[in-house]
Amino acid sequence: MKRSLLVYAFLAMVVVALLSVGIAGIFTRAEISSAFGAYLQTLPVGMGRGMMGAGGMMGVPEQAFLAAVDRGILLGALLAIGLAGVVAAAGAYYLTRPLKRLTSAAKQVAAGDLTYRVDTGGPLEVSRLGEAFNAMAVSLARSEGLRRRLVADVAHELRNPVASLRAQAEGIAEGVLAPDPKRLTSLVEDTQHLSRLVDDLQELSAADAGRLTYRMERLLVAPIIDAEVTRARARAGADVEVAAECSEALAVIGDEGRLAQVLRNLVDNALRHTDAGTILVRCQRSDERAIVEVVDSGEGIPEADLPFVFERFYRADTARARDTGGSGIGLAVSRRIVEDHGGTVFARNHDGGAIVGFSVPLAP
Repeated sequence: MKRSLLVYAFLAMVVVALLSVGIAGIFTRAEISSAFGAYLQTLPVGMGRGMMGAGGMMGVPEQAFLAAVDRGILLGALLAIGLAGVVAAAGAYYLTRPLKRLTSAAKQVAAGDLTYRVDTGGPLEVSRLGEAFNAMAVSLARSEGLRRRLVADVAHELRNPVASLRAQAEGIAEGVLAPDPKRLTSLVEDTQHLSRLVDDLQELSAADAGRLTYRMERLLVAPIIDAEVTRARARAGADVEVAAECSEALAVIGDEGRLAQVLRNLVDNALRHTDAGTILVRCQRSDERAIVEVVDSGEGIPEADLPFVFERFYRADTARARDTGGSGIGLAVSRRIVEDHGGTVFARNHDGGAIVGFSVPLAP
């Protein structure tokens, strides 16, 4: 049968007090008896020694004295036990009260109140537990907010192409619209939009489940950068210049397709936020690691958003348009790929734009 921690704490303190008082009383009684007997042996005959009975037993006065000592020890022990009980009850209550608050808070959060927070007072360990609980609640609230925004974004992004597809298909079926090449191209574009969104969601699901596959081999970073920069130039606007810069030939152990996917996501993100200016993709060595950075001259990333740019479904630009806001999935998948390669991702601002990139260990 499970008992409250309050009971265990109370009993533990009382048992410690009983043992302490009992041991102290036994040793005190033994020392007083021994010292008193030795004292009587030093007295002249007739003052103390003459009162000793047969077999070395003490006389009535001495026995009465020791009995009084025993009563004093017993009364002191009872008083100490009573005080120990009071202190133990107060201490146990002090220790368990924060845990009761945490229990109540956990029930509130489980019921859906993600705004509930606990007081972080109490002993150091309990205070740290309260802080960890509050941090968990903050994380859950943020994840729930992102999930709700994802549902709204996905619904919005699905509604437009589905409505367009339906309207055009019905128009063609009813003979109102002609199935000419322009119309068919529009249908294909709407279908591709839906396909990209589904692929993004499937990719994120695989990343979360740890089911991304890799073909690890020794490869150079520069060719991957050159290929993605060439691809980005074809998509960049007339006022955006995309360039590559690698200080040396850096080799890593990784999956070429996956690392190219990461770099493509970073460059596409820079293209969405750079209307005019430059995007520079550079690589360099730092402490036996290859550092790949995408430096743009766009509007930068709000400071409040910097810690979350690689979170699932997070978009610093909350606009619903996919061309500006993205799906909030690519960077989260990129982080998982980089971490699976033993690396880390980062994002920061600089004068006139943002720097987003990753680092992975160099090949031996």
